[in-house]
Amino acid sequence: MRNLALLLALLAQDQVDNPEYKGWAAFKPGSFVVFKYSAPQGGFQKNTLKSVSDTEVVIETETSTDGKAGGRSMERKIPAKLSADLAPKNVKDGEEEIEVAGKTMKCKTKEFDKTLAGGRKSTLKIWGNEDIPGKGAQVVITTETGKFQMTATEWEKK
Repeated sequence: MRNLALLLALLAQDQVDNPEYKGWAAFKPGSFVVFKYSAPQGGFQKNTLKSVSDTEVVIETETSTDGKAGGRSMERKIPAKLSADLAPKNVKDGEEEIEVAGKTMKCKTKEFDKTLAGGRKSTLKIWGNEDIPGKGAQVVITTETGKFQMTATEWEKK
């Protein structure tokens, strides 16, 4: 029994706060953000907070391409903690003003390297603002094959 308690304590030490969870947990269900994204076809993504608990938040994501409604919809659970090996490394923090939804906003920035599925290397830069559900004002992912950008166009906090 003592070994089990020790093992559980060691596993808990390898857990860190999930910044994505923290970005949503400060809001109430029904809060949402809509992003316009650049990709080969472009489109929109709406993320709506469905539920919040001490261990996870549930987000419903609806996507549409080329402005066509009726895109894909899925639910995603975001845990409050994540394994330390999955947490971003070598994060560069900063502050910048950017234009979001027709207004200039002060944002905190985080930039870091990440390995994507299939082993592809990428650089992520996130502009965060406390007033936006999920706190993402803009996200840019750069890989050796190109750049993907998502920018918030509207949001509502509950």
